Amino acid sequence: MAQFQTYYPKKFSLLRGLYEFIHYDELEFDHLSLLVKIKKDEIIHALMNEGFKSVKLENRKPMQIGNGFTKKLIRPWEMHVRLFEMRNGLIAIKAEVEISRIYIQHIRSVRTPVIYEIESILKKHKIEYKIWNSKVRDYITSIIDNHKIELRSPKLPAIPWQMMLTTSSLIAMVNCMKWLGIL
Repeated sequence: MAQFQTYYPKKFSLLRGLYEFIHYDELEFDHLSLLVKIKKDEIIHALMNEGFKSVKLENRKPMQIGNGFTKKLIRPWEMHVRLFEMRNGLIAIKAEVEISRIYIQHIRSVRTPVIYEIESILKKHKIEYKIWNSKVRDYITSIIDNHKIELRSPKLPAIPWQMMLTTSSLIAMVNCMKWLGIL
């Protein structure tokens, strides 16, 4: 299985003229989001054109608009995108890469926030955006340096939920039949 490699802003300048850092151990807090001032239907249309599909079961976050969206990347990775309602008619877009939800390892998988991948989709569809840092509550004007992030695939091969459930059901049926004396 493949590793996933991406970059995430490390050092950047803010609208106020200050410089700010995101330390590697702060990545999991996902302070950055892309803010757009268009209708959510336009964002959804752009995501669907890029191969994203709506997620039926997910842990919804506060202020989340509707369901999230996922797109399969190289096996076993997928990108999960959520839209959030902000004030003044803005919509925040947050995304992360994780092991696909079709695998049992999704439950405890490593995940990392991504921003450049969504940024390229917005640029491709000519959607204007700004990068917002929720930690310092300011817009980012330029990115100076990046973290290089490599997600490693699990040591055990990714096991699909359906295969595991089918196998478990068959084993349970055989044991039940043995217990009842049918086998």
